[in-house]
Formats: sequence, structure tokens, C-alpha cells
Amino acid sequence: MSHILISAQALVERLASPLPPKILDASLPNSPIAPFVAEDGRTLPGALAFDIERVFSDPSAPFPHTLPALASLREACRQLGLSIDDEIVVFDNRGIFSAPRAYWLLTQAGFTNVRLLDGGLPGWLAQSLPVQQGYSAPTPLATPPALSANESVVSIDDVEANIATPRFTLVDARSAGRFSGEAPEPRPELASGHIPGACNLPFPEVLENGYFKSPEAIARLLHERGLSPEDHLTFSCGSGITACILWVAAELAGYKRLSLFDGSWTAWVMSGRHAG
Repeated sequence: MSHILISAQALVERLASPLPPKILDASLPNSPIAPFVAEDGRTLPGALAFDIERVFSDPSAPFPHTLPALASLREACRQLGLSIDDEIVVFDNRGIFSAPRAYWLLTQAGFTNVRLLDGGLPGWLAQSLPVQQGYSAPTPLATPPALSANESVVSIDDVEANIATPRFTLVDARSAGRFSGEAPEPRPELASGHIPGACNLPFPEVLENGYFKSPEAIARLLHERGLSPEDHLTFSCGSGITACILWVAAELAGYKRLSLFDGSWTAWVMSGRHAG
């Protein structure tokens, strides 16, 4: 098991330890953009709400799920009681969907002991493990943790400049139909298509039944796209959520030169840029 991922059984053992990890539920609510799930209030024992949409995004940004300002991120982590050296496990209610976004936010801010629950809540429930109704109450810190600015984000100008002078390979996590322009975007106001020069790796291809595929299988998928561990990869999707699934997959496969186009396809289209 990778140091990035933790299995349900391993998490059960950690939860029984004298100093258990902090559990963050990074589930997103039902929407046309995400697979539908039952919202019945069940979550892992001790889970805190990691609210991507309303707390861990910039509410003033024109695009959804935009990385919050560093000061806002510090305060959000303070309110959740997250110290920089805490052992943290993140998960979501779709198996693997939005939890990688939480993993990316935290690790790129300087948290060094963050893992993803492989299989998420569905995998936990499949093993009939204990759950609770509703979230636990956090214990806020007296002062915010000392976080670092996220240096992995590339701007829309960086992405546009990269078309003429490639410095990284843009990898799009959306479906093949959306990438090609043959299928509509979930947001009806957006045209489909892709950024010129991007390659397509739909995020479900790195998953199997709600779990990440093996590092070897992921490495083969990346190799088939002509992507080597020496390449600088920048991930994109619709609005910065599923791009983080590819980020984690690349980390599992040993890739280290990684970036994220946080605005992703939504920012590109809404800015009036053209499609490939």
C-alpha cells in the first residue's frame, strides 16, 4: 500500500490507536457534475466536514472550486483544528472523486502526513465498518497553522503561453466525448472541446471499482499517452476537482514534476479562449 493511500482495515487500526488520525470528509453534494450518491448523513467515526465548495474554495472567484487565498486557507484549517504535523486521512462518499482535491490542497500547503482512504465511504460500508450520523465538532486551534503558498498552480496565461512554447504537457481528466467536443459539458453554458495541445486521460481510467489501480497499471496508462516520469505534467478537468485524481495517480506512479491548472476548462471557455 502506497504511503499516499490507506486501506479501510488499516484505518480501523489507526482509529483504535492512542493518537488517531483526524478524519476529513471531503464529499461534494449531488450535482449534474458528479455521480449521484445517497446523502443519508452517514460518515466515518469522528469525521470532520471538509467543505470544498463553501469553505475550501474562494467565494469571490468567478469559477467554481478555485483555490482560496492563503490567509483564508489558514483560517479554515485553524477552524478545523488541523495542525501542520497532524496525521490526516481524507475521503469522500463516491469512492475516489473529490477527496484527492482535499489531499492536493493540504499537501501543497505544507501538511506532510496526509493520506487518502482508498475506496472511500463506499468501500468502508462494503466491509460493514462502523459509521456515525453527521459530522463531529472540530476543536479550533488558538492560532492558524503556518502554511505555505501553493506553488503548483499554473495560470490561464501560463496555459496559453504553453501552446506556442511548450514547457509542460497539459493532461485533461474529462471524458473523451467532452474532450473531443462530441459530448456536451455538464454545465450547459459551456461549450465542450479542449485546450490546444492537451492530451486526454479520463480520470475513470486510473480507477477500478472506486479504488486506484496499481502504480504499475497507472504507469502503463501514462506511458501509453507518451508521458514519462521526467515530463512536467499539468492536470486540468472541468473545474479543478477530477484533475486532482490524475495528480494522485501520477504521484502513485512515481511522477514528481506536477502542476494543476486550477481554473481548468471552465476558466478557459469563460475567458473566451479557443478550443482545439
